[in-house]
Amino acid sequence: MFPLAGKKFPTSADELAAALNDALGEVFSLPKKTSGVSVDGGGKFPAIKSVDIDLDGATVSADKPPPKPIGTGKREPGPRVDKLELSGQPIRYEQAKLNLKLSAQGLKFDFDRDKKGNALLVLTDAKGGKVDAKISKQDIQTVLTEVATVAAKQQGITVQDVELKLESAGPRSIAADVRVKAKKMMMSGVIHVTGKLDIDDELNAKLSDLKCTGEGIVGGAAAGFLQSKIKPYNGTTIPLMAFSLGDVALRDLKIDLKKDLHVTAAFGTA
Repeated sequence: MFPLAGKKFPTSADELAAALNDALGEVFSLPKKTSGVSVDGGGKFPAIKSVDIDLDGATVSADKPPPKPIGTGKREPGPRVDKLELSGQPIRYEQAKLNLKLSAQGLKFDFDRDKKGNALLVLTDAKGGKVDAKISKQDIQTVLTEVATVAAKQQGITVQDVELKLESAGPRSIAADVRVKAKKMMMSGVIHVTGKLDIDDELNAKLSDLKCTGEGIVGGAAAGFLQSKIKPYNGTTIPLMAFSLGDVALRDLKIDLKKDLHVTAAFGTA
């Protein structure tokens, strides 16, 4: 599902490109003039030959990813797209970089509106498609280090090192174990933060079972403080894709943890 700028449904390829570009501009800072959406009509609207979305080097400009747009269900027939290509190599969010690629063929869309009356583009069917999303373990570790450092400083604790361990916990689940070495004055200790990521059909990773334990006097004291800080993050959803697939569900989802957090999946009828 793609948000569209404005409340009117596009009636041409140029209007579709403009509506998509303006909507993306509300979420992303694009690095170059050629970034964004290009649409090749290739025929009479609503027939579209191709849509290319270039998000290479884009930065999420909002404080947090926007909520998933929800349609009211009062739909109208939208464009048919022979080919769709999306590239985000990478998309930057705070200290993390998401590398995203998507390609699809034979797509059908409906127009819809959200509760505020803003236009939406909803994917209803696709002949075939593939999506590839990747975040490096180093990027995840960098973000965790920053979060741990800020939280620890409130207790006069210095974070010396952060180690991240990811393991498969099922076909769509990842178990995470974060080991933090901490020091306060002459004493040191270890903090363990564990949790789970479950990935759904729209490539959203949901955090759960977050727990914090400690070793040593410093580790135990810090763990007690951090447990209250991480509790609100239980149930937090991290989007691994720049948009929703609408009515189309992913299949053949695979998670590879050998080097990075790498998720691949297919969708469509082919």
